[in-house]
Amino acid sequence: PHVTLFAEADAAHLVAAREQIGAELKEKISYNVLFIAICARALKEHPYMNASWVSQLPDHPEQPGVLQHPFIHIGLAVDTPRGLFVPVVRDAGAKSLAQIHRECADLVGRTLEGHIRPDELRGSTFTITNLGMFEVDAFTPIVNLPEAAILGVGRLAKKPVALEYGAIVARPMLTLSLSFDHRVVDGAPAARFLQRVK
Repeated sequence: PHVTLFAEADAAHLVAAREQIGAELKEKISYNVLFIAICARALKEHPYMNASWVSQLPDHPEQPGVLQHPFIHIGLAVDTPRGLFVPVVRDAGAKSLAQIHRECADLVGRTLEGHIRPDELRGSTFTITNLGMFEVDAFTPIVNLPEAAILGVGRLAKKPVALEYGAIVARPMLTLSLSFDHRVVDGAPAARFLQRVK
């Protein structure tokens, strides 16, 4: 059973953070790198999302069930002339933003060039897919089984937003789409994870 939740997020702080971090590192940082870091932090706080449905549990090989992973390996969907590939940033929860940036740039570059190794495309525990560059607002990403979930990132666009005191201002907004396997996680816990990412 495949379920998708949608949440609109105010991205003003995300935009500012990207500019600030890029200036500090003296390199352009992609939003995907920031989302890998954000999701790694959220997965630490919500470990039930960093899980897989497996046909055999390690302690009970005669039965299927949910396996929570002790590590956070985040896959990033990359569109190439040869099709969709998902290179994996391993141990993303234990890496700094600068480390994630360097590793992601290397993985994506080699994926686009066709030089990625097969072992670098396996073992993810959570996946991120971003269609914002194609002006897609929201979509239903397909879970990369046996992972529990995948986060879809929509386009960043300025929209009118009503603030608490009644003023209406233009803010950079984006829609997050979280698809998950209902065998692994229920709707409310998945919604709490999405809320934390937001």
